Amino acid sequence: MGVSTAFSLRRLAAVATFVLLSQLSFGQILKQKHLELIKARSETWNKAFNSRDTTAFYGLFNPGITVSSASGSRTTEAAARQWFRGRFRQRPDVTWMNRTMNVEVSDLGQLAYETGEWAEAWTDPQDKSKNRIIGKYWLMWKFENNAWTILSATYTPLSCATRNCLD
Repeated sequence: MGVSTAFSLRRLAAVATFVLLSQLSFGQILKQKHLELIKARSETWNKAFNSRDTTAFYGLFNPGITVSSASGSRTTEAAARQWFRGRFRQRPDVTWMNRTMNVEVSDLGQLAYETGEWAEAWTDPQDKSKNRIIGKYWLMWKFENNAWTILSATYTPLSCATRNCLD
């Protein structure tokens, strides 16, 4: 093998390494951007729910959303919307807070999951008692049509200061 062939092979290896590292770096930057987008969407949940901005709130839902809690699962977007409307109607002062603990984007790029702590509080309209549920949540996000939407949400109550823990 001549000197020019060895040089060409080294140069080819260097270019291949550069391209590979560039792609890895670009992938990491893209993944970080998606993490930031998901965290912003998650914050929209808190703001929209607590201000009763149903347009923004329901805008987070994927058409195939499933929402599960101790009282059961809502397996259509219409059922999920109806369940949250019931929350607003039955608990006029209800507050809901998701506190993100972890978000991870799938290497496949179209799915992500978020886990964290969840708290819901309200005053019972009948007896004026204060109610609070604290637990863990898990969200599966799906990226389509250039937006992250919630495909699945599971809320598990772990402690409760109310008689409606499973509601």
